Amino acid sequence: MAKFTNKGLIVRKIGMTRAVDAAGEMIPITLLKVEDQTVTKILELQRDGYHGYQVGFVQKAEKNLTKPDVYRLRKVKVDENYSRFKEFRCAQAVSGLELGAKVTAELLQAVTALDVTGITKGRGFQGSVKRWNSAIGPKGHGSRFHRRPGSLGQNSSPARVYKNKHQPGHLGVENVTIKNIQVFDIDVAQNVIAVKGSVPGHREGFLAIRPSHEN
Repeated sequence: MAKFTNKGLIVRKIGMTRAVDAAGEMIPITLLKVEDQTVTKILELQRDGYHGYQVGFVQKAEKNLTKPDVYRLRKVKVDENYSRFKEFRCAQAVSGLELGAKVTAELLQAVTALDVTGITKGRGFQGSVKRWNSAIGPKGHGSRFHRRPGSLGQNSSPARVYKNKHQPGHLGVENVTIKNIQVFDIDVAQNVIAVKGSVPGHREGFLAIRPSHEN
């Protein structure tokens, strides 16, 4: 089967486990379930400005969908009631996929590494030490400076704090891509992909994956 080059699909993070590799070492494993998804749109350079395709996933009752979503699904003869959609851009015209085609783990059988994109876990409001890995101050009594942010700028000139200063604030809930994650195993029958190491997000969260350029 040809490589699933420069294309992506939606997976759901099941959780983490561990396995023994060929060298006999215990390694961490993340299990990714390929969601039920269908190609709902083919994007073309002349019409849309770029090459790519769109997939629909997460089915709901038709009464819970918006009328525009129902219209565009039925327009391309897709009977499933998908409520969420994701576009994947491609460098060249899309080949091997047609409207209404199902995207499954079988398309990734020849892939050895993946780029995984997802939303990181939310950590709430954090100080500059945890958020930016800032250095801490003296720990002795009376120093009054342990984990505080420290000096923020000058005196009367420029009389303001420069932008992008590392300060306390909300940590997490960011769109992050981890590249070149090695594929440990692919279960085509169960539509599950096992990758080495961790990936962004919480359990049951959705992730977008595509083959790494190293493939």
